Amino acid sequence: MSELLVYVVVFAVYAATVCFLFVMLFIHEFRSLWLRGATAVIGLAALALPVVLTRDTLGYPDPWPAVGHYDVYGWQVDEAAGAMYLFVGRAGTTAPYHLRVPFELKTALELQAAAEEIGTYKQITLDILPAAGEGGEPSYAYFIEKVFPEQDEDQ
Repeated sequence: MSELLVYVVVFAVYAATVCFLFVMLFIHEFRSLWLRGATAVIGLAALALPVVLTRDTLGYPDPWPAVGHYDVYGWQVDEAAGAMYLFVGRAGTTAPYHLRVPFELKTALELQAAAEEIGTYKQITLDILPAAGEGGEPSYAYFIEKVFPEQDEDQ
């Protein structure tokens, strides 16, 4: 509940600031054209600010991840919600972030085995491939590499 209150207070202060900027447009001494234009530009940029900051700084999982190759550092499987939450990093970026991907039983079992056998797995990666058609879901390809590959039992 306290997290919700923080959001309410932060966005209330934000809304008051944006309202103040737009009220400044109509003050009698503030009627020069370039100041009004600057205030309008700053106010419109301020309207887009929560979208950018919320996506980048709150740490919530991204439900629409970008297509690409990711290294998986950690995960949590939520079968009831039908989702897997992955903590991933991408080449060329310094900060890892969270992704929300659809639940797959086979992958969830492999990740559970990797969690139980610490040190057995060398690398876990995720490739997000573009959707096949318009409006389709992207496809997810996991690659789980062991330190010592299993040898065939026939030999």
